[in-house]
Amino acid sequence: MRKSKKLVIVVCVIFVVVGIAIGAVMLNSRIAHQRELEREWQEQRELASTYIRLNYSFKMGADPEARRRPSSEKMYEMHGIYKSFIKVDPEKNQWGIDVDRYLFLRFYENETGIYLAYETVIEYFSAEFESDGSLRLYNNGKHPEIEAFVTWMWEGRRRDEADEFILRLENIYSDYTLDLDNRGHFKRQIFYQLSPQMLDALARADADPDYVLDLTSLQQAGY
Repeated sequence: MRKSKKLVIVVCVIFVVVGIAIGAVMLNSRIAHQRELEREWQEQRELASTYIRLNYSFKMGADPEARRRPSSEKMYEMHGIYKSFIKVDPEKNQWGIDVDRYLFLRFYENETGIYLAYETVIEYFSAEFESDGSLRLYNNGKHPEIEAFVTWMWEGRRRDEADEFILRLENIYSDYTLDLDNRGHFKRQIFYQLSPQMLDALARADADPDYVLDLTSLQQAGY
């Protein structure tokens, strides 16, 4: 009888030990799985953050950290993704440029002295992946010009400043077209239909009060 009791006790102990071991294994597995999910989430979040900074800087997305915005999660879903430049309709601008984004680059040049060509930006956004199959990210070490611009725009949250710069250029252009000396010589165009050469001239006029703005000559030269 005593042997039977001892056997039962031993069996119970074995079951308890085995149960504890199985529970520990399952718990460790669950913890490892949870950590893996958290790691994947962090990687996806960082990737989304990279696109957020890029899209914000080129006026292709909003800042989820700004006030009075929808929830950050919704903003990350909307703007934390790859976006390509939308081809500009020739009827909107015969030169094929997005004027706002083009002038963001001229604002950058006026403020820092660094020239970033519009063509460089177009080429960067022309593909989602690099030639080796990896994601094309502005901060992957392969696009230093783009990285410098995005860092400058994002860290200073300079979108509002850039928009104000564009408004100043619109005012300079309006004043030029209303100047009596230019009437009859300059054919007024919609601001967003202007050529890169004219936009460059307006940007220079904003930076240098002594610069003599001559859009008429540019227009007569075919620009």
